[in-house]
Amino acid sequence: MATDSYAHLAYYERLVLQIKTQILQGILLPGDKLPSVREMAKQEQLNPNTVAKAYKQLDQDGITYVEPGRGTFIAEPLTKVSTTAIAAFRPKFEAIVVEAKSLGISVDLLRQWLSEAEGKI
Repeated sequence: MATDSYAHLAYYERLVLQIKTQILQGILLPGDKLPSVREMAKQEQLNPNTVAKAYKQLDQDGITYVEPGRGTFIAEPLTKVSTTAIAAFRPKFEAIVVEAKSLGISVDLLRQWLSEAEGKI
């Protein structure tokens, strides 16, 4: 599991971001089947409950869908950003900006980091 960038997050959140990153990078494509909870837990050396929580979050976010008896699959990308998603994300973003500025991190450096992060995905 890629933990360097996400070390401050809970394990299930790290897995969620890892899967989202793989989707953005084209490693996982719409219709691809994710490993079963047990397989992913073994592969990532996580508790199956942690993986189940990550899969549930991905399903709630519309990133995956479940076909009972068949498994969890990558959903088609969202074509329109929901106002609910924007409303939920904006306070998180603003909190990050406040935290950064309180640490003396400039807006220019934040822009640089955003550009670098975008280049990775």
